Amino acid sequence: MKEKLFFFSIKHPLLYILSFAIIVKILAVIYTSGWITLLDYNFNNYKIPASWLQNPWIVYSSRLILGAFSLLIITLAYRITKIIADKTTALEVATFGALLWGVPYITVHPVASVVSLPFLLYGTLLIIKQHNLLDNNEIEKFHRTTFIIAGFFLGLGFAVYYQSLIYYIGILLTLLILKNWKGALMTLIGYVVAVGITQSVIDLVIYHKPFVAMTTFFNDRLFYTINFDSVVLFLLLLLVPPMSIMLLFGFFRVWRKYRLLVLPTFITLIGSMFVWGSLKFFMIIIPTYIIAGYVGWKEFYKQSVFWTKNKWLLLTCYILFALLNIALMILSFVYF
Repeated sequence: MKEKLFFFSIKHPLLYILSFAIIVKILAVIYTSGWITLLDYNFNNYKIPASWLQNPWIVYSSRLILGAFSLLIITLAYRITKIIADKTTALEVATFGALLWGVPYITVHPVASVVSLPFLLYGTLLIIKQHNLLDNNEIEKFHRTTFIIAGFFLGLGFAVYYQSLIYYIGILLTLLILKNWKGALMTLIGYVVAVGITQSVIDLVIYHKPFVAMTTFFNDRLFYTINFDSVVLFLLLLLVPPMSIMLLFGFFRVWRKYRLLVLPTFITLIGSMFVWGSLKFFMIIIPTYIIAGYVGWKEFYKQSVFWTKNKWLLLTCYILFALLNIALMILSFVYF
């Protein structure tokens, strides 16, 4: 049995990691509480009916569906990392995303910011892939249709979670900085089409008028109190030290090299201090922050004389992170 598992892990490493993710998500489905007011069960202005919250079959079914859907986050993070780094690093990022302490808990609950992530990541993946192909001379020019599709998926992310607009603005600004004017325009077209379809069709069914939920949201909930503490909590504590410090260092180290990944994430992070400053909002940048941060950190320590001579210290940091992470995951199952 052990040999079969070993060969399976060698032959299908991503599936092997996903199997661990499935296990911890099933545990989260069983042991975490059902519907908690601290989380956002309000998909923009579309509220979950109260009767659903009292039905255990709906509760458990929704957790399973959401947990399964969230596996796309791990897969897409793997694919993005593989483009900018290598397969080994991509697998390490996937492991991080699968077993980070709060991930099983948060991904089996209907949190709009988390549900929007597969759409946002797929749009990001398409754009990064196009730029990577052009940089490596694998294509002669950008495929406009790909940018339209990328914009469409980013727009679907907005339809699920309006606050993701800041992330899209970051993508658009980065494309303009890279002088990819046509890509920015095509992305905008795809984005507008997705938003137009979703916000008109859904609202016509529910409210009998288009764009009701979106206009109500931006009229009533645009600005919140600036909360710098949330940024510090997210960057240094929720991602678990000492890894959180490594990620922070790596993230800013590669901001120029991986601008399509770093700048939208950074713009979203800065925007969070002035608009919609809550921990739920940070969920939309956790994957891209971890990817850029870990890739940057790994590139640094491989070139560092100090870390090369003191591999025991690096291993100690990783073990400490793993122990803290496991302890926090157990606590999330017991108390949340």
